[in-house]
Amino acid sequence: MRKALMLILVGLLSAGAAIPVMGETITIASGNFAEPQILAETVKLLIEERTDLEVDHVRNFSGSSLLHAAFLSGDVDMYITYTGTQFTGVLGMEVTEGWKNRDRVEDYVQEQFAKQFGAHWFDGFGFENTYAVAVRKTFAEEHDIKKVSDLRKLSNQMTIAMDNTFRERAGDGYDDFLDLYDMSFRRPVSMDYGMMYRAVGAGNVDAAIVYSTDGRVAAMDLVVLEDDLGFFPPYDAALVVSHDLLARYSGIKEIGESLAGKIDVETMQRYNKLLEVDYEDLRDVALKLTDEIR
Repeated sequence: MRKALMLILVGLLSAGAAIPVMGETITIASGNFAEPQILAETVKLLIEERTDLEVDHVRNFSGSSLLHAAFLSGDVDMYITYTGTQFTGVLGMEVTEGWKNRDRVEDYVQEQFAKQFGAHWFDGFGFENTYAVAVRKTFAEEHDIKKVSDLRKLSNQMTIAMDNTFRERAGDGYDDFLDLYDMSFRRPVSMDYGMMYRAVGAGNVDAAIVYSTDGRVAAMDLVVLEDDLGFFPPYDAALVVSHDLLARYSGIKEIGESLAGKIDVETMQRYNKLLEVDYEDLRDVALKLTDEIR
């Protein structure tokens, strides 16, 4: 029997087949904020549960370009990223009107990452984390507001808060947002995110430009309005894995595919809140999410 196994092994090696190493440690990386860390930790837990692999989760990369560079160098086997981030960053594309369609952008980054970087970009987790307009839930209910265009009848009486980046950026910033929706606010104000959430939650401002899955949206009892005219570019969260790793461990592809479409915006808000606002342990948060989506 031993001789037969040795012959099989020699045959596989001669054919150039990739032989997975039992107990090998692979690396997943995430950025320096709560959401990608929760997602990466969830992927880590699922891989360790369903395979013989151990996963090292490297956190707090300070930018998407550094993350991608670590991936290309082989220091990282997989990482969490966003369609819009890599579309405009690594791929150097411009967000024009024709590139605001979520499916089109996702198809493009999947194709280019496979072609240029030997990487498999999995279908998204089911939500996007982009700029969004939020108001207090009581304000939305009082005025029957569900989508951004509903604000048109009230905007000239409203104060809206945003960060300086959105206020000043061209193409998908504040001025372009007003032009598309054909409205103007009584008073736009710029402030940092911590102050902005407190201000809209307390009623000091009427609306704010937030990140759609930020845990403070749920904590402050805010409502994200539907971007019914499709102004904000798509930022769908996804897992990127090297082709080399998938060739050695087919089980990882099954895990990645099983996560597609499993997490909606409200769910991600809730788990971001557990880490950002309630200060729960990252692993505990990921365990809860894993149990919910498995």
